[in-house]
Amino acid sequence: MLERILQLRSQSMSIAQIAKECGLTVGQVKYRLQKGRSRSEAEPAASRNAAPSQNRPDDAWRLPPFYGRDVVKLMVQGPTVLFVYWEITWPRMRMVASYLQADYRQIDKGLRLYDVTDRLFDGTNAHGHRDVTVSDGAHSWFVHDVQPGRTYIADFGLFHRERFYPILRSEPAATPRNHPAAWGEPLVETAADTRVPAWFENFSSYSLYPKTSK
Repeated sequence: MLERILQLRSQSMSIAQIAKECGLTVGQVKYRLQKGRSRSEAEPAASRNAAPSQNRPDDAWRLPPFYGRDVVKLMVQGPTVLFVYWEITWPRMRMVASYLQADYRQIDKGLRLYDVTDRLFDGTNAHGHRDVTVSDGAHSWFVHDVQPGRTYIADFGLFHRERFYPILRSEPAATPRNHPAAWGEPLVETAADTRVPAWFENFSSYSLYPKTSK
């Protein structure tokens, strides 16, 4: 009906003539014309609002792969599996490699996993540790065959000349038991706090420069 009204309107017919021609009242004709005008004004606005989202690239909604900060996180995947992810900024990696006088691309990177169950860990009093060498360019790793019901801490660092140089240390993470807990017994023990790797405490950019006398 709106198309018919617009067609008659284009022929310079008055609203009263259009109403008589279409068998409508004058008010009904005015209502349909107003409704059609509002619809035509809303469509361009909707297309303008939709244009940015249609032109937005697919990766605009993805999380960034890196955040530009030094961090290592240890998480529990199951009673016998841990998951570690890390981000080491290039300035820090190059600084450490320069301190070791080695090409950072040629240095083996890896993790040292400490069992710190029921210990206030100071870097030397763990029940034991195991080393895991990771692939060059990796930023996460699964560590399998850990013990259930234990608390672990992970260091990320470099293996160089048969020595491990820790760079960053994770917060502790406790693996759950793989058997039912007794009534009232917590499923996971509370993990104790940790400290910064001792080797890195006294390391700074000043270590790269020899001392000179005045």
